[in-house]
Amino acid sequence: MKKLHLSSLALAVLMCLGMLAACPAFLPRADASAPLEHPLNPWHGGLGQQVQNSAQYRPLAPYWTAEAGPSLYVLMYHDVVPEGTPCNPWTVTDTRLREDLQWLADNGWTTVLPGQLAAGDPIPEKAVMLTFDDGYRGNYELAYPLLQDFQAKAVISIVVSYVDGQNPDFLTWDMCREMSQSGLVEIGSHTYASHDANQRGIRRLDTETRDQYEARVLPDLQTSIDLIEEHVGVRPGFFAYPNGWAEPWAMYFIRSHFSVAATTRYGPSRLSAGLYDLNRYNVSMGIPLSDFLPA
Repeated sequence: MKKLHLSSLALAVLMCLGMLAACPAFLPRADASAPLEHPLNPWHGGLGQQVQNSAQYRPLAPYWTAEAGPSLYVLMYHDVVPEGTPCNPWTVTDTRLREDLQWLADNGWTTVLPGQLAAGDPIPEKAVMLTFDDGYRGNYELAYPLLQDFQAKAVISIVVSYVDGQNPDFLTWDMCREMSQSGLVEIGSHTYASHDANQRGIRRLDTETRDQYEARVLPDLQTSIDLIEEHVGVRPGFFAYPNGWAEPWAMYFIRSHFSVAATTRYGPSRLSAGLYDLNRYNVSMGIPLSDFLPA
């Protein structure tokens, strides 16, 4: 009788797991087989946790396979500072950024924008998307001139409250508008004010109901969209998940209002898996691009 009881219990557990696996409402990602944060993400353990062996972050797949179609490599930058300035894991110097852009050009990589992906435009075999998160002033003062020099394209995802609040460390609306009008830069959203210090981002709180969550998060996202459209003149199509974490309760809104979204999980992205779960490589001073991208 005891053996029969255990067998019945095991069968019930398997049936429940099967139901969960078949229900997309429980899946924050297009590919449910991988976690939201890649286990090799060197920043997952907290600020300043550096990569000790960069070889372990080499690409997991070539940029094209007949079975899966094209891969897109996405590079994640944050602040850009003058040469000689001390850097943290989310900061590179202007010299390093110039070297990166030169390496991409020398090795036949073509930069693409989220709008090209959303439009379904064919992408080059060696396509890379440059992303800058948060909206630091160095993106305009140091990165933008280099993008112009190399005619490289990038998307800058701003924490809109920093820009709208005229924080001197971050972009102004005039800077955002100028870069957007150049055709080299798209301005994306990194929320209005949900990129907060408690690292929750847009993830639901443990005690939150669905209604409470939507009342807290969705107006923030809508405000970011409205202000970017008002001040830049273009509705943002790209969303960078704050702290890299998506949230199932926000996915309907995100899919309805954005065309492309990116996590902070490491690895190339299969475009056949969709555009709302792109992987990215965080670029820092200690790791060359050749550790991420095939030459």
